[in-house]
Amino acid sequence: MALKSALSGGQSVSQPLAQPFGAVHEHWNLVADIGGTNTRLGVVTNGELADLRKHPTGTLEDLLEAFHDLRDEIGTNPQAVVAAGAGPVRDGTIQLTNANLDLSETELAKATGAERTFVINDFTAAAWSVAEVTRSDVAVLQGQATPPAGTRLVVGPGTGLGVGALLFSEGRYHTVSGEGGHVGLYPRHRDEVDIFEAARRIAPGCFFGDSLALEAEMFLSGTGLPILYQAVELASGHARTQARSAKDILNDARNGTDLVAEKAAQIFTTHLGALMGDLAVTLMPEGGVFLVGGVAEKNRWLFSDNFKDAFNGGGRFSDLRRSLNLYVSEQAEFGIIGANNFCKNALRQQPD
Repeated sequence: MALKSALSGGQSVSQPLAQPFGAVHEHWNLVADIGGTNTRLGVVTNGELADLRKHPTGTLEDLLEAFHDLRDEIGTNPQAVVAAGAGPVRDGTIQLTNANLDLSETELAKATGAERTFVINDFTAAAWSVAEVTRSDVAVLQGQATPPAGTRLVVGPGTGLGVGALLFSEGRYHTVSGEGGHVGLYPRHRDEVDIFEAARRIAPGCFFGDSLALEAEMFLSGTGLPILYQAVELASGHARTQARSAKDILNDARNGTDLVAEKAAQIFTTHLGALMGDLAVTLMPEGGVFLVGGVAEKNRWLFSDNFKDAFNGGGRFSDLRRSLNLYVSEQAEFGIIGANNFCKNALRQQPD
């Protein structure tokens, strides 16, 4: 409950800590969700988020100073630090592609004094965000009201297309990280062939060889939707217009004021549903398939019958796909929640 209270309404963001300096228990943890523009820093005590701060990400020096200043304000070193962000992790360093900087576990340790530091991919965090999910945290698209225990698949069409998974084995979860947004996307109907061919004129480097297979992220994301919109325009014989934002495209599609936007939204919805169904058959997530992030939360209208029909349309495996539990996660700050769940799990696996 403390976590939900801290997150609800954003009232605690950038507010002073309620405790005087040095009053926080020595076993506190610091978790971070690092974006290209802003970074959220969470103070965790007894496994629950007690305070949430928002800072401009800035340079590496700015970012490390924010970590250091929070440590100094509290007055003791955190037990552990977990920093999540978009980008690949290698040898204890994450290349933060949105922020255009590299952050290492060693630098986090120096800035905070923590003995245990972790850098993780944002969709490792997204996957961990559903590790402790309850029925009050989700909207049900199909299946059980309460997500059952079991392997879980998480898909997030945001700026990019993130995919993460938790494998459930021997009573606990294990993260599986990958680049699900970069699997191939193909025309599903003949009238889409021209659209995919038009997309090659816009983003030729994102196709797989000389095929019509396109990186899924190039259509199924906030970055990709403007490319999809322009491809629909070109295939329809219209002159290519100036790039439009994903938000404007979806607003016009929902309001029915732009036929190109409506077609783009229809392709987005059906291809995303089909891709999620394909990934689900590969992973067999008995614990549920989850849509996460702002696009899913703010555009719930996209995920109605057409989306579910595409998700469930698996030929001989259609019945299997219909048996899977499908949800929209309604957790605010899922990156912070996921970093916290990752942290708790990591500390359980390491001796004190």
